Amino acid sequence: MPPPARATVESIDDEDDPYAPYRPGQASSISSTNRAQPSATAAYDASPSSGTQGTFPASGGDEEPLFGGRPFRDAHSTSSSSSTDKEHLYAILNVPLTATPDAIKDAYRSLAIAFHPDKHSDPTRKRAAESRFRDVQRAYEILSDPEKRAVYDHFGEEGLKSTWTVTRRGRGVGEMREEMERERRRREVVDAEGLVKSKGDFTAHVDASALFAPSARVALSPARQGAPGNLKHTVSFADRISRVGCTQLIGKHGFETQLTTRSSATLSGQMVSRNGLGGGNLVGTVKTHWSPRLFSEVTLSFLRPQIVTTKGQFTVDANSFFSWQGTMQTWRMPPSLNLTYGQRLSAKSSLTGFTSVRSGTYSLGPWGREVGGMLRREPAAVSVGLTKQSGEGRGWTTQLSVSPVDQAVSYDYATVLAGVKVRSGFNMGTGSGVSAFTSAERRVTENVRLSVGLTCALPAGGVTLRLKVNRLGQKILLPILLSKEFRPDLVLAFTAIPVVAYGTLHYGYLEPRKQGRLKNRLAELRGANADVIRERREAACEAVEVLREQAWKRARQELGSSGLVMVEAWYGRKSDFPNSPFSATSRVDLEEQAQRVWTGLKNAPPSTQQVDLEKETAWDARIALQALISKGQLIIPGGRSKANLLGFHDPVMGEKKHLLVVYVFRGQLHRVVVEDWDEVALPMRIHQV
Repeated sequence: MPPPARATVESIDDEDDPYAPYRPGQASSISSTNRAQPSATAAYDASPSSGTQGTFPASGGDEEPLFGGRPFRDAHSTSSSSSTDKEHLYAILNVPLTATPDAIKDAYRSLAIAFHPDKHSDPTRKRAAESRFRDVQRAYEILSDPEKRAVYDHFGEEGLKSTWTVTRRGRGVGEMREEMERERRRREVVDAEGLVKSKGDFTAHVDASALFAPSARVALSPARQGAPGNLKHTVSFADRISRVGCTQLIGKHGFETQLTTRSSATLSGQMVSRNGLGGGNLVGTVKTHWSPRLFSEVTLSFLRPQIVTTKGQFTVDANSFFSWQGTMQTWRMPPSLNLTYGQRLSAKSSLTGFTSVRSGTYSLGPWGREVGGMLRREPAAVSVGLTKQSGEGRGWTTQLSVSPVDQAVSYDYATVLAGVKVRSGFNMGTGSGVSAFTSAERRVTENVRLSVGLTCALPAGGVTLRLKVNRLGQKILLPILLSKEFRPDLVLAFTAIPVVAYGTLHYGYLEPRKQGRLKNRLAELRGANADVIRERREAACEAVEVLREQAWKRARQELGSSGLVMVEAWYGRKSDFPNSPFSATSRVDLEEQAQRVWTGLKNAPPSTQQVDLEKETAWDARIALQALISKGQLIIPGGRSKANLLGFHDPVMGEKKHLLVVYVFRGQLHRVVVEDWDEVALPMRIHQV
């Protein structure tokens, strides 16, 4: 589900009421396009978004392979670097990707005042201003030109260097975007075919219940039954092994090809062997994205039984969707239908309610009556539920289903623990009984994922261990039946013991080893980029010197109106941020402290001291942030690293970074810590100390 539309900042003309900012009912998030609104009071009661994107691949995380190496997705994807490349110019002007031409022009004018060389008489600052002004001017020239901006949005800096013919006279922006989209899809198809040309699934159902069954229930071979000394039915381990067998085999293999920019086709073969009997079929599927809001898929089996299935989804608006699935097993009866409607229930989270109606098998007049008992009939059912997804691999779903033969409630929960994607759930029904499952999935190498799960059910179903291996689109699934009836000892043995073993392995060996690899990789990264890091730091120092006068003027203006004043701001490694010397004292004391801070910053001489880059882990961002304040507000769009802002420097390249801001607003002390790629919106009531 796409996120709900953000609300705009409304103006509140109540400057005499000190508690006006605390009035309830304001928006929960602020659109970053409203950075030039005339009042900060309405924004003060709102809360910025709390996304968690932007983790550096080198930090490992949930996708770190168990035995080292780069995740295959990261090794063959440039999305991270290209995303940063496509947002660098926006970060220079501190505007969002959706900024209007007027917003871009306003941001440029504000920065041009600070960085124009004619505004500085000091030779050192004049040279620094010239360098930064060229960057600001180039960003404005590209983003203010519709054609150049379209190329930059799709292909970044490399697109601007190419000799494309998309800018010929008479070609509109829409046509340019279509051609770029076709080129992007063509390259994606070529890359995909070069990496994975086919997909396959293999499933083997194994009956291993004889390994754990009591001796009396293990049948001996005819030769063993007549052997001397077997009167007491002694069962050896070899006897148990001989009773383990495969009850069902399912194999699928297919190829997918792109038909057009909107549709693709898949042809696959399927084979099934069950208890010595088997069959197969050829299946074709056509998938089509009719528009960003409509998707459909049609599947047909060419051999008997000829089954036709169609499904799809339509996004009604930003908060609701509709999906369907229809299956026709034979032309002699109507198709079974499954219709689902979902609606987001909260503007502050992804909580979504859904209702699903399943028709089951039915007849329309004479259509369907002649089938009789030839096909298995499914009952009609209605399901209602709630779901909430808080990120990849995290979320929960609860559902209530009612049908003529079963009334059931189910719950499914997923999370990520110590690099392992864990899922657990249960189902309780009047007809289906009680069942529960749990599974854990982990990337073991760059290209291989391993999943281990356990399913148990009452009164029938027993205990089943499920193993799955996934490598480059090739999947192998092994459901192993451990017991035909519920066995608590088996459930405990195949859940608790693996959890304890993996926990010991993870925290005793894997995690220390990963941290060691990470430390070495970061050292190599910084060593290889030492010159770049030093150059960027010098550029940030130059920008700070140029911004110092403008930041002082804005701080003085905000102090005069009891507005937004930065007293402390650090960017870098969160654990190394210094302890704040400020505390929630009286209004007069805080404003006096803020005045002393900015008097010291204004009169501070340029830093000429050489800094050990390996020991620097936090960057003072007070001047850069104060210079970005516009009419009592500070808005920094999310989705990009703050290291790209003018006056910012990345002191811990490759590590996860945070921004700490301590500020005074209306005589009250405020403090907030945000992740590097999160949106910043100040002032906020929730930041008050």
